Amino acid sequence: MNRVVCRFPCGRSQSMAGFSRWRSVVAIVGLFTLSACSGNDSTSVPPPTTTSTGTLTGRVIASDGTGAIPNATIEVGTVRTTSGADGSYTLSVPVADRTVVRADADGFAEGVRIARVTAGQNPPLTLQLVRVGFTQNVPIASGGTIADTNSPAQVILPGNGLIPRTGGSPAANVVVSVTPISVASRTSDMPGDFTASTGGTSTPIESFGAMLIDVWDSNNVRYSLAPGSTSTIRIPVSTRSSNVPATIPLFYLDDSTGRWIQEGQATLVTNGSNPYYEGSVSRLTYWNADLVTETIAVTGCVKNDAGQPVANAFVESDGIDYSGSSQALTATDGSFQIPIRKSGKATITAFIGSQLTNTVTAGPAAANIALDPCLVTTTPTGGFNIKLTWGESPNDLDSHLFTPNGDHVYFGAQGSLTALPFASLDVDDLVRFGPEVVTINKLMQGTYRYVVHNYSRRNDSNIPNITGSPGRVELIQSGNTTVFSPPVNEGIRIWWHVLNIVVDAQCTVSVTPVNAWLDQAPTPSAAGTPAFCVVN
Repeated sequence: MNRVVCRFPCGRSQSMAGFSRWRSVVAIVGLFTLSACSGNDSTSVPPPTTTSTGTLTGRVIASDGTGAIPNATIEVGTVRTTSGADGSYTLSVPVADRTVVRADADGFAEGVRIARVTAGQNPPLTLQLVRVGFTQNVPIASGGTIADTNSPAQVILPGNGLIPRTGGSPAANVVVSVTPISVASRTSDMPGDFTASTGGTSTPIESFGAMLIDVWDSNNVRYSLAPGSTSTIRIPVSTRSSNVPATIPLFYLDDSTGRWIQEGQATLVTNGSNPYYEGSVSRLTYWNADLVTETIAVTGCVKNDAGQPVANAFVESDGIDYSGSSQALTATDGSFQIPIRKSGKATITAFIGSQLTNTVTAGPAAANIALDPCLVTTTPTGGFNIKLTWGESPNDLDSHLFTPNGDHVYFGAQGSLTALPFASLDVDDLVRFGPEVVTINKLMQGTYRYVVHNYSRRNDSNIPNITGSPGRVELIQSGNTTVFSPPVNEGIRIWWHVLNIVVDAQCTVSVTPVNAWLDQAPTPSAAGTPAFCVVN
């Protein structure tokens, strides 16, 4: 069903009216003085208030790897734009340490990201949107059960329990969309961030599953639950954790702040291999089954390849055995402190402008962790980060990078970032979800090939395939993210040739999607003396 998107003006959070949920969280205070001149009773006109602004650029892409999303609406506060044919966008917005960026497109769930905006040009911000899970027409008078045939996701709406958010009489029928969020596979799909707002302070949370509920009529008017009405929802369990609680608090997203607000709780229903959390809610919005997380501090530092400290680098953690992430900025001396779950395991990486660092693993530990050595940024002419994630099965997918000089970087030869081949398997994960992370920090001329191997299926064709898992590859280059998903016709093959990175004699770099299944393992390139791209 095609429809005109009107989510921004209509809003979604029932706790705020009209446009209030879309207002920027940044408060700008203008200061002025009045002065009087000797012998003159007139008052001078105060100078105009100026606001420092920064430029946000990036692309809107589909989280499932199907490419750019044109005509998406991107908004920060009252500033709005539309993405181009290639998904690109540009916004000039007020400077702020925490800015809420929203993106919406027909057929996709609303995306909510948090950004730090500094004066001038900012690093690219890729907005990944999740496709709407399923939709169903429902009569308002009778209500109904909206259920997914492919998952336990479900919403039960009461009869005569919906009202238009703009007021007036309701239509006879509405469309209900439900979108489960697979936080176990991709924490980046979670709207906002992994923090809850409690008594004016923010606390870290760990997700065990999330879901968006959206309702509108044929005139694109959005609907809320009527006062006193509730809806019973089922959120599919999605977590990297091996311990799933029997009861759990529910949180809804306040997307004016990008933080989660606790309201109610849900009970675990095991349901064989498709467990879910069931609870009663009074809002139609994003819902999240979360635990407030006890954390430890990971301290470390970021340096460039010359050993100099890097200030204002963006540092991010991503849970390996839990579904959560956190962010921090480096100080003037390059140091940082970032929280991860106590006794949990997480990856730590950093970005500054178009440069990125290697990725390291921290934990598990019950006490604070000091990372040593520092994370190191790539050279300006280098810098690729390739991240492989997958689902609960198969257990083990492997990353393989074939370099132009004949090296083969994989779990058996993990490479190096300080010597040849200046490419490394930073993180090797053996048990479900991933991630596996490959970093290239110094480019040599020629062709790099990146391939994924279904290691678990090598001797047993009954093991789940890569497509159904689903496997997913993120390539980060110069701050921009491209997502790759497996092609069709996998069959019994276990090698997925994802992409090539081509560096020509002038050190011009291009990425070529290959997206093909191979009948056998690739052959390494012929050995040779590499020619590196040198920074002048």
